Amino acid sequence: MTNPDRSRSCNDPDLRTSVSVGYASRSRDGIHDLLDVETARATIDTVADLHDDLEDGLGVSGPAARRAITAAATAVQYTGTVISLRQARQIVANPQLAVYDNPNALLMCVYKREKALCHRGIKDTPSLDRCVAGCGNIARTDQHITKILDRADLLDRRAARVPGPLADRFRRNAARLRDLAEAHHRTRITLQDTA
Repeated sequence: MTNPDRSRSCNDPDLRTSVSVGYASRSRDGIHDLLDVETARATIDTVADLHDDLEDGLGVSGPAARRAITAAATAVQYTGTVISLRQARQIVANPQLAVYDNPNALLMCVYKREKALCHRGIKDTPSLDRCVAGCGNIARTDQHITKILDRADLLDRRAARVPGPLADRFRRNAARLRDLAEAHHRTRITLQDTA
C-alpha cells in the first residue's frame, strides 16, 4: 500500500503551492530586501569607521581621497539608527555613499561608475576582485599603508628564502609596495586639510 502523500508529484499544483509559498515570497522580495539592508549596514559601517578615523587624524590618499572624506561626513546622520528597508534602499542608491573597503587589495573603492577600471563603467557596483592600480576610485588610509608595509616586509623575508628569479620578483613587489607607501605619505590629506 502506498502512502497517498508520497505518491504526489512535485508538479502537483496543490503540493507546490503549499510547500513553496513561503520560499517563493522570500526569493522574490525578502532575500533582496535583506541584501539591501545588509549592504546598507556594511556601507554605513565603512563610512562611519572612516569618519571616526578621520576625526582621530587619519590621513587618506589616492584619486578618490576627497570623495572618501565627503562620504565619511555623511555617516554621522546614520550612526546608531536602525536602518529600515526604505532607508536601506536610499543608502544603496546614494552614489556619495558608494564606499567599499577592499582588505585584499589594501585599498578603499570610492565607487564612481565612469571612473571604474574594474569593468569599464558598465555596472553600478565595483568588482572588488578586479581592482586596477590606476583606477580613479582608489583611496588608501594610513591603516591600509601600514598593512602594505607589513606585506612588503613579508615579501622581503620570503625573498631571502627562495632562489634567484622568484626572490627578484618578491623584491620588486616589495619595492613597488614601498613606493605606494611613500606616495601616500607625500600626498595624504586629513580632515583638517579639507576644512
